[in-house]
Amino acid sequence: MNSGRRLVKKAVMLLLSFVMLLGTLLGVSPAKTEAAVANDFQASVMGPLTQVTDWDAFKNQLRTLKSNGVYAITTDVWWGLVESAGDNQFDWTYYKNYGNAVREAGLKWVPILSTHKCGGNVGDDCNIPLPSWLWSKGTADEMQFKSETGYVNNEAISPFWSGIGTQYSELYGSFADNFASYKDIIPKIYLSGGPSGELRFPSYYPAAGWSYPSRGKFQVYTDTAKAAFRTAMLAKYGSLSGVNSAWGTALTGAEQILPPGDGDGFYTNGGYTSAYGKDFLRWYQGVLENHLGVIAAAAHQKLDPVFGVRIGAKVSGVHWQMTSPTMPHSAEQAAGYYDYNALIQKFKDANLDLTFTCLEMYDNSASPNYSAPSTLVDTVSSIANSKGVRLNGENALPASGTGAFSKIEEKITHFGYNGFTLLRLANVVNADGSVTGEMANFKNYVVKYAAPVDPVHNLVTVYYKKGFATPYMHYRPAGGSWTTVPGVKMTDAEVQGYAKATIDIGSATQLEVAFNDGAGQWDSNATKNYFFNVGTWTYTPGTNGAAGTIASGAPSGGGTGNSVTVYYKKGFATPYIHYRPAGGSWTTAPGVKMADAEVQGYAKATIDIGSATQLEVAFNDGAGQWDSNATKNYFFNVGTWTYTPGTNGAAGSIASGAPSGGGTGNSVTVYYKKGFATPYIHYRPAGGSWTTVPGVKMADAEVQGYAKATIDIGSATQLEVAFNNGAGQWDSNATKNYFFNVGTWTYTPGTNGAAGSITQGAPQVALTDIDPSGQAGVLTWLAAA
Repeated sequence: MNSGRRLVKKAVMLLLSFVMLLGTLLGVSPAKTEAAVANDFQASVMGPLTQVTDWDAFKNQLRTLKSNGVYAITTDVWWGLVESAGDNQFDWTYYKNYGNAVREAGLKWVPILSTHKCGGNVGDDCNIPLPSWLWSKGTADEMQFKSETGYVNNEAISPFWSGIGTQYSELYGSFADNFASYKDIIPKIYLSGGPSGELRFPSYYPAAGWSYPSRGKFQVYTDTAKAAFRTAMLAKYGSLSGVNSAWGTALTGAEQILPPGDGDGFYTNGGYTSAYGKDFLRWYQGVLENHLGVIAAAAHQKLDPVFGVRIGAKVSGVHWQMTSPTMPHSAEQAAGYYDYNALIQKFKDANLDLTFTCLEMYDNSASPNYSAPSTLVDTVSSIANSKGVRLNGENALPASGTGAFSKIEEKITHFGYNGFTLLRLANVVNADGSVTGEMANFKNYVVKYAAPVDPVHNLVTVYYKKGFATPYMHYRPAGGSWTTVPGVKMTDAEVQGYAKATIDIGSATQLEVAFNDGAGQWDSNATKNYFFNVGTWTYTPGTNGAAGTIASGAPSGGGTGNSVTVYYKKGFATPYIHYRPAGGSWTTAPGVKMADAEVQGYAKATIDIGSATQLEVAFNDGAGQWDSNATKNYFFNVGTWTYTPGTNGAAGSIASGAPSGGGTGNSVTVYYKKGFATPYIHYRPAGGSWTTVPGVKMADAEVQGYAKATIDIGSATQLEVAFNNGAGQWDSNATKNYFFNVGTWTYTPGTNGAAGSITQGAPQVALTDIDPSGQAGVLTWLAAA
């Protein structure tokens, strides 16, 4: 017997050695087990459900959050408040005041576009129904939920109503239109997917008779919902006989294809394990998945072009009845959760972040709760990790004591969460702005993991219409120090006849300026100076010593006249544009050197042609080689045009609009902080084809130390990227690559082979440079418009 055991042991050891050797040969390495949050992890706090009435007290609370390391406050933006007056009659006044208060405190603001009712659920202390006019858009049967018992619920719009996409698009679009100027404080936006803002059915609703820990009720008993189930099953199996064959039933009419008539019996009699039961539960969850796709598409269409931030949605932690011997997982399934793998895949497909709740809770599998929240968090988080879906966590109930917060810490670090949002402001900050006893736990177990937050970088961009041929800008942020006279030499702008400077004024909100020519001649508004708020402005000098004028925005083509913008697809590596407005005078040959455009492979110039309606052009390389259409030249009307040189001396072609890559498709702009001296970007739009290795050489950006590329990704909403030096050295995030959503992003390589970091927006670096005049200035140079 002992001899046999030794032989078995020896065989096992040999097999283990073989497996280890095979793993080495195949490059298999042990799974990473170190515990850490994601490198962009931030800690946030939920704002109050009810409306703020004492703004001073609220601002004091916000300042307390900021001083204790909190990154953002999340806020329900109630549909029932902003569109209560009527369809497409929006009033955003309250939330603009809210955003202003958040900005003033130095926090970020995460809006939750809350298309559900407030009131009637656990922790609700408000009563804000959906807009009353909404229910006239369809029938109650289409728009509301009905449970097994016949209870009709209007907490949120039923996913079966066909008008939901239109209404949500209008809401999202109006939000984008009204809060574009707040994008500097909005790092993320959440969508409400159903009751309590969660992607679920209203299965556990106290007003319907539910109490913890009962399973809740299925919610698909309107005629509309039953018809949808019937249609789906007939489509799946082809006919009623196909349904009968699959289910082992003898239905005599399609009208007999119905959701479970007895929810409890569906479990106690084993129906949930039958072919019928599995089909029903898959379909039931599929209704939520389809709904998620609808709202995600609307959100990406309306919000991405304006904010360019991550968008998320929430799945509820339905943790009771999980281990019930007679009704296992029945509460989850009544809420719509049958297959977490498929559900989370939908988040990935829809390009949404996932928020999950109950991170503070411990398992308690005893009767009657059969509760396993910790196990559930592990399950959901593991699946999200495996699919690359970003995770944000919440506590389901107010967290109290070290036990709850240490459990949160365990989950966020073990599964690499990207963020955690604490329920709720009043639990960590008192009404008078003092901290509660739980703030210390929040900081010790959660906030301490937050990534460093960049300081505030308010920017002022000034276009100067050239009165001085070589203008200087002498300035100070409001309340700050002046530059050394004469200030900073302004660079030529991308618009003919203008100079330009972008100034980082930190947390200040205004820039004080005096202009001069660098040689003692000043334009200082009779020593009163000029004042520019945060944003982009155009300054036009006055005549005969009069004060100049300031207008909001960049100059229109370089003045008040007509303008022509020409994108030149690079035939000449360094193209010049020699031109005249129709009937006007030519520039001196070779003309004006064209600046690199924001689109890879193109140069660009915007010409003010005054009252003329056409621009006559000949291109050249600045060294005597011309493309002049065989001396007939090229003609461009007012507007934006793309010119592509011909081949072998043939005439080039002119197309209306900007080139693809800065055109009508979605675009991603990536600033690369130079790790590689000559970086290449190898990329593909999500689901598309890769560029040919090594990809596209990135052009030097307008910001020192950075390269830049703008990629047109068509209708895709994400760009997958690996960087390299064009000679075989790669930065591909350990072959996982980097992902950029629509918008502008800055990538900073990691050190010693670590993954790099991605931040939203163009690089906002304060560069202390010496300008050509020898004067110091602090500038942040931004991309040409």
